[in-house]
Amino acid sequence: MTEGGSSESTGTTRDHVVRGDIEGLRALAVVSVLINHAFPNALPGGFVGVDIFFVISGYLIGRHLLQDIQENRFSILGFYAKRVRRIFPALALVLIAVWGVGWLVLSASEFSTLGQHIVASAFFSNNILLWSESGYFDVAALDKPLLHLWSLGIEEQFYLLVPAMLWFGSKGSSGSIRWVARLGALSLLATIILSNFDYVASFYLLHTRFWELAAGVVLAQAELRRHARRSSSDIGYPFPANVREVAVFAGVTVLFCTVVLGSSEQRWEWDAVFRDGGLILASVIAVLAVLCLRRGGLQQRLLNHAAHLANASSVVGIILICVSAVALSSSYWPGAQTLFPVIGTAMVIAATPTAGVNAVLSRQPLAFIGGISYPLYLWHWPVIVFWRLLNPVASGIEMAIPLVAAVALAWLTKALLEDPVRFGKLGSSSFPRLQIRSVIVGLLLAAALGSLAVATRGLPSRLPPQLQAIATWSGSDPGIGWRIGRCYYSPNTPVSPNTHFSPNTPVEFSDECTPRKRPGVPLVLLWGDSHAAHLYPGLAKLQATHEIDIIQWTAGLCPPTVVPFANEAAACRARRATALKMLAHLNPDTVLLAGAWELYVGKTQSEAEIIRALSETIRLLRKDGDREIVVVGPGPTWNTSLASDLFRFMVARRMDKIPERYGHPFETAWHLDAAMADEAHELGVHYVSVLNYFCNESGCRTVGDKTIPKPDLLYFDSNHLTVSGSEDLIMHSDLHLF
Repeated sequence: MTEGGSSESTGTTRDHVVRGDIEGLRALAVVSVLINHAFPNALPGGFVGVDIFFVISGYLIGRHLLQDIQENRFSILGFYAKRVRRIFPALALVLIAVWGVGWLVLSASEFSTLGQHIVASAFFSNNILLWSESGYFDVAALDKPLLHLWSLGIEEQFYLLVPAMLWFGSKGSSGSIRWVARLGALSLLATIILSNFDYVASFYLLHTRFWELAAGVVLAQAELRRHARRSSSDIGYPFPANVREVAVFAGVTVLFCTVVLGSSEQRWEWDAVFRDGGLILASVIAVLAVLCLRRGGLQQRLLNHAAHLANASSVVGIILICVSAVALSSSYWPGAQTLFPVIGTAMVIAATPTAGVNAVLSRQPLAFIGGISYPLYLWHWPVIVFWRLLNPVASGIEMAIPLVAAVALAWLTKALLEDPVRFGKLGSSSFPRLQIRSVIVGLLLAAALGSLAVATRGLPSRLPPQLQAIATWSGSDPGIGWRIGRCYYSPNTPVSPNTHFSPNTPVEFSDECTPRKRPGVPLVLLWGDSHAAHLYPGLAKLQATHEIDIIQWTAGLCPPTVVPFANEAAACRARRATALKMLAHLNPDTVLLAGAWELYVGKTQSEAEIIRALSETIRLLRKDGDREIVVVGPGPTWNTSLASDLFRFMVARRMDKIPERYGHPFETAWHLDAAMADEAHELGVHYVSVLNYFCNESGCRTVGDKTIPKPDLLYFDSNHLTVSGSEDLIMHSDLHLF
């Protein structure tokens, strides 16, 4: 995604050769990413554009380095000087611009977080920061203006390793990719195995992405050796390889793929079909590698049909890319299914520029988009994020506006900054290029600005006094009111394999979460996910004035239903089974069912599936005893968080007072609320409409106690109640707990 169409001038003709088909391929990659980010439903697999970029970058960088080695002009300092001129100027401009916009529209906490990402991006480690930040209460990915720079971190970390690996593995003027290929093979195996265990690390870190860039380097070496053999009768493997080493790797690959394929419980779901197809493809490639290595006759027959193979490679490659962009999903990505876009990209590059689809890729306007793909990639995501933040109710078609703006910014960046810094040209004018130190200073300036935002905790003094209170607002730690680690578990908390059910000892939660029933004292069970946990502070306050005992069984992404939900936390099945066993023994008087219904609907479950799961749960609870059942419905959700949304709303309208009501719940939430209320009424259970309690046609309530200096906000993030909000709902709504 960073490698340009041409290199800096070094005095030879080949530095200026630009393959138009690769420019077109780069255009397809960046356009697919843009469409996926702006209109995710239109191109669900458009994120594979990043993987296409990885292969292209590996190919171009590998080709340049290997040619330099062959021509005895390899210089690590020279290589990094080119990288600095190529990457730093546009990146520094985007980081400084994002900092400037953040100064105007972000709250203190958001601006401080943005500063961290600017510093990390300036040192090409944003992927590591994003990995370390991932968690249930982390800011949503859609609200991070520099989220996309994780891929730039991957590439630059790859560039730190590969030049030295190629140099030390080479002998004389013969470039060797031996160590790159070995690490690439290990990386592919790690991707096949680890994507099912640590999704976040697999997505953000180099160890499961290295093979994608390494594939491009291997392709570059194969192409260079093929060109070198055109005038020779020597027909051999496209690069030196140890037969035994390749055979061992092939065998291990087939073994790993077979184990993963055999251990999979899913088979006919859409994502599973592609994952299994990727495992089969990996096995086939491993076997073919051994066959081509051992059979020279097979290589000769393939070379005799080179022209036909090039055309076929071009067509099949573009089909694999298009199918990946249309059909794949980001579940367990990267994984074996990532082979489809990677192999497809390699097949298109391997075909000659005039073969099949490659000739079409060379035409305008694809070549133009490919030429600005790097600054376009840098600009598009922050423009989209800030547009969404300032226009939270923008229609789908209006998302074309930030895309057009990103294209314009990318073109201006290339014409007015990139080309002058790289080539010393502005239009038809030529002049001396900036010194490297000047280019580096620009990026260091961006890092310094980011550090300033972090050190000053978001520079709250930049805001008028009336806005500072909301800009610096932070909610109370949910761990205090939720009893995290004791009565509430995050989605990633595992179930202990050594615990066993006992009528006298709770399996999952501490003793304080499961009090025993006392004569004459109502026993209330609070069961659900984090939207049940955020009700506990209100119940605790109620307990201070009413003699009740409260059982709290809450776990993130574990809905309180007997029917599993798609993409629920891995431990939910075991916790659900434990809860159902414990119910009969504890016999609570009231069961309070609460879940993030508004977040499940449309993402993991349909409305009909939620209603069906709720009905089956209520019927089962009724069979298990005569008790009161209360269902708590969906609540409002905010774009980023209530505090951040209010801040931007007040800044845009120059308000100095927090509006009592703001925002409007999505129509799907209202529809789900009505459907759940109807179902509860039909089944004879009590229903609490959170939406109707907090919201009306004028908007949703924002603050509780207006007499205290600090804003008493009712939600501390995009969908969870503060302690004040929980107490407000529990104390003033009719729960029918007694």
